[in-house]
Amino acid sequence: MAAQDLINTKQELIGAIVLRELKNSATLLRFVTDMSNLAVKGASSISVPKLSSFAVGDRVLGAAGAETAALAADKDTIELNKNKYLQWGYDAKSDQQSTISYLTESIKRASSAMGRQINADILTAWNASVGAAFVTGVDIVAADILNMREHLIANYADMNTAALIISADQEKAMLKLPEFSRYEYRGGAEAPVVNGMIGQVYGVPVVIFQGLAAFEAFMVTPEGSGFAFQVAPAIAQEDNLDYGTGGKKVVADTLYGVGGLQLGEGEFNVVAAKSPFITKKS
Repeated sequence: MAAQDLINTKQELIGAIVLRELKNSATLLRFVTDMSNLAVKGASSISVPKLSSFAVGDRVLGAAGAETAALAADKDTIELNKNKYLQWGYDAKSDQQSTISYLTESIKRASSAMGRQINADILTAWNASVGAAFVTGVDIVAADILNMREHLIANYADMNTAALIISADQEKAMLKLPEFSRYEYRGGAEAPVVNGMIGQVYGVPVVIFQGLAAFEAFMVTPEGSGFAFQVAPAIAQEDNLDYGTGGKKVVADTLYGVGGLQLGEGEFNVVAAKSPFITKKS
């Protein structure tokens, strides 16, 4: 095999490690809409168009119909401003005496750190775009779940894609709910199984996420928020003689954006600049 082929193969292996570890740690990505195809070169933001709906009227037989009101156009904007960066070095002599591959393990941890940062940015976007907030300051109960469901359903959310994300301290409270533990409340066995899922309630998957504060829970559908990679996560390295011969400097970076969608839209309890497809209990 040619030297260049070996280099390419190594970079492909590193890229595969980065993507695998990032997907495993960026657990909230599955609950947002991927709009990376819109984050083209030259763009600093992406615009997601929105149109109002038609109102259907009546026409008297034999008479001309009145023109239907024109559709109102608007857009949501996601800024591509999350330029995330990590840099570290390592000593080849220490690596030689280590029982692990330092480069491989450090890349895994860098990718996991990037994933956790993505989760944090998604949470920030959700908190900024909550369309309905239910503040109780106590453990989650069936009424909280029903209130969040009501808001989503009344706004014509696609409940087949809905998920209830709860904080770690709410697992015990959730497991005690008959609405969660009894089959007739949980729903059928066709619900998707996702990382961190402990079951489902009223047909909605329940997922534990350790990044939430005490008593917090979100019920969302992907149509409520969007995420876009403009530059996919990547790793590069170069010689760093500060760490001796064979020493390396390693950099990991990525560029992306995240934000709320369908802001100010909906049919039920509409809130300006908020998404009808993001609800929160705290």
